[in-house]
Amino acid sequence: MVDREPETNPFALPGGEQPSANRHAVNGCQLYAELRGTGPAILIIGACSDDAEMFRSIAERLTGFTVVTYDARGTLRSSRDGWPCGSAQHADDAAELLRTLGLVRPRQGTDVFGASAGGIVALQLALRHPELVRRVIAYEPGYLEQSESGRALSARSVESLDRHLASHPGDWTGAMAAVFAGLLDAPAGMEWYSRRGAALAENFVRGDMPLTVETVDTAQLARSDADIRFACGSTSHRAFQEIVEELTRIRRRPGSTDPERHDVIDGAGHVCYFTPEPVASFIRLQFA
Repeated sequence: MVDREPETNPFALPGGEQPSANRHAVNGCQLYAELRGTGPAILIIGACSDDAEMFRSIAERLTGFTVVTYDARGTLRSSRDGWPCGSAQHADDAAELLRTLGLVRPRQGTDVFGASAGGIVALQLALRHPELVRRVIAYEPGYLEQSESGRALSARSVESLDRHLASHPGDWTGAMAAVFAGLLDAPAGMEWYSRRGAALAENFVRGDMPLTVETVDTAQLARSDADIRFACGSTSHRAFQEIVEELTRIRRRPGSTDPERHDVIDGAGHVCYFTPEPVASFIRLQFA
């Protein structure tokens, strides 16, 4: 059991259920995972710079489900064996974590919600291990190479990152700030996120940024039998909205039950845990 930190998520519910927390041996590393509630399982996958505590506010609101949040390989309370790594390894880790926890429903699979770089991992989980998932919601997966605006955003981000690290080697916090400025800033009064983000800055630079230049196998996505859906926030940067639009277009198969349009969460932005109420309501509706 891992002790919880005294300073916690500002969106946490007063008196919210304390999770069962443990580390699990997964594919040569130790993954820290938290389980809350009872009922059908939902796995929430965040980016390398998102730990389980950041998704606490969403997990607590998903009553009636067993909700799994975890620190990805290389992130805070998980070990760094084999990190940094690509989305395929992260997806295999997620698959093995589900097996280890015994949460895969026979002949049904587990529901999965992945956000940002975690959306990339969730999509790869569906493509690499379709037998383990029932439905996957990829919320603004950060495939920046997938749209023109995404490529422009990627070029600016990489330029800012390289410029800062060239003059400040090893300053991960400053490098992340150079990329985030004006794009993914924490809301006013939510300094907790900024402080926690600073502790995860190296994970963002060395773990998340490389995932954004990966590309999805569009042919595999188009023919996959897994139930894959895409969603974005109504207030998100246009680049992320266009990525979701393009992935939905690729995924749409004539004669299938795939939705013709992606879902939009009203009031949400790219960092979905800044708006836990509408995001949790959306997840509940999709996985009911």
